Amino acid sequence: MRYELYRDREQDPALREMTEAALRLLSRNARGFYLFVEGGRIDHGHHDSKAQLALTETVSFDDAIDRAGQLTSDKDTLTLVTADHSHVFTFGGYPLRGSSVFGLAPKKASDDKAYTSLLYGNGPGFSLSGGSRSPVSDSQSTNPEYRQQAAVPVSSETHGGEDVAVFARGPQAHLVHGVQEQSFVAHVMAFAACLEPYADCGLASPASAARPGRVAGPSLALLAAALLLPLLGEL
Repeated sequence: MRYELYRDREQDPALREMTEAALRLLSRNARGFYLFVEGGRIDHGHHDSKAQLALTETVSFDDAIDRAGQLTSDKDTLTLVTADHSHVFTFGGYPLRGSSVFGLAPKKASDDKAYTSLLYGNGPGFSLSGGSRSPVSDSQSTNPEYRQQAAVPVSSETHGGEDVAVFARGPQAHLVHGVQEQSFVAHVMAFAACLEPYADCGLASPASAARPGRVAGPSLALLAAALLLPLLGEL
């Protein structure tokens, strides 16, 4: 699957389009369905330290979430949006209002060289020139293939270790709050769908409340989407 920036609009479906096709097919099942949608190329972009590719993929993923919301009802469909990890990806430098997120910080660093607002803790973007940090210009940093600089040289940027966000909409969404172990998310989905070990969940089957023009969602249909978190403060 190509990055969104390089996708052939005539040949390659967008993540939003694939999500819609899957929902229209699965919603025919009167017993409900489970759909997992992953914006996996977000992760690939970060590992390559190419922030513009990663963040453009995040926008594409957001479009897929938006379309899923249009085609389902929060009366009978539990939607979860989360991540399985973060990245060592940072945003800083006090950029001015209106500045490109891919541009340079307004002031130079202590080595009297410019630096980008987006940086990585480690990754292939580590670069030295004449024994010191390589310079960077606006024209370089706004190129989609530009690798943001990193503090530690590794061939592939690594995952981070902080907590990630979980967003929920629909039946039993109220269970998603506070700080939880990651395994808790699976229990929420199983309980909402009355699956083992919660087959005797005692929940009333929600009435279909799909609006005109929407796909009528089956009882307790689940849509889970995996976001690899650049826009959620580290998805």
